[in-house]
Amino acid sequence: MTYQQIKEIIKCVILLCILMLVYFSFKKLYFINLALIGIIGLSIIYYIKINKIKETTLCLIVKNNMVLMMLRNKKKHDVHLNKYNGLGGRVEKRESKKQCVLREVYEEAGIKLTNYQYVGKVVFKNFGYKLGKEVMYCYVGYEYENEIGFCNEGELEWVPIDKVMSLPLWEGDQYFLMNIILNQPFNAFLHYDEDKVIDYRIMKR
Repeated sequence: MTYQQIKEIIKCVILLCILMLVYFSFKKLYFINLALIGIIGLSIIYYIKINKIKETTLCLIVKNNMVLMMLRNKKKHDVHLNKYNGLGGRVEKRESKKQCVLREVYEEAGIKLTNYQYVGKVVFKNFGYKLGKEVMYCYVGYEYENEIGFCNEGELEWVPIDKVMSLPLWEGDQYFLMNIILNQPFNAFLHYDEDKVIDYRIMKR
C-alpha cells in the first residue's frame, strides 16, 4: 500500500469520526467524543506527516543480458539531466505502486509489462537538491507487449548489464541498481547532500 492510498483511508477515517462525533453529541456520550477527538487529531498529524513524502517507482527492463536505460537529456530543468536512469515516475493520487509502474513504463516507452517483479524500495533523504523524504519502489521487468517507442524525456538505449555501472549515474544509484537488475530483494536508505551521498544502508530482504 502506498502513502497515497493511506491518505485516502485517513480522509475516510476522519470523516467517519466527525459523523460519529455529531451523533454521540446528540446522545450526550461525551466520553466517546473525547476518544473520537483524539483519533481525529492523531489522524490529522499523521496525514500532514505523510503528505510531505514523495513516492515514485523505478523499473529496469532486462532482456538478453541487456538493460533498457534512458539518458535524460530532453528537458532543460530535469533534475536527472544528462544522467542515465530506468523508467518510472511519481505515484499519483489513489494509485498503487503497481499501477504507477505500469503506467509510467507505458508512458515513457510505449510498452505494456506482462512479466515484472517488485524487488525493493529505496528511501531517499534530501534527494535532487531538495529537502524532504522520497520513497522509490523498484521493479525489474522481463517481458512486454508492443514495440519500444519514442520518449519525450530522454533517449532509450539497450545497455549491456556489465556496462550499466560505468554510465553517468547518480552516485546513490550505484549502490542498488544491480540488486534490481539481478532481482535480489533489498531495502535501502540514501542520504544526499546536494549530489553527494553522505550516508547509506543497503539491507537484503
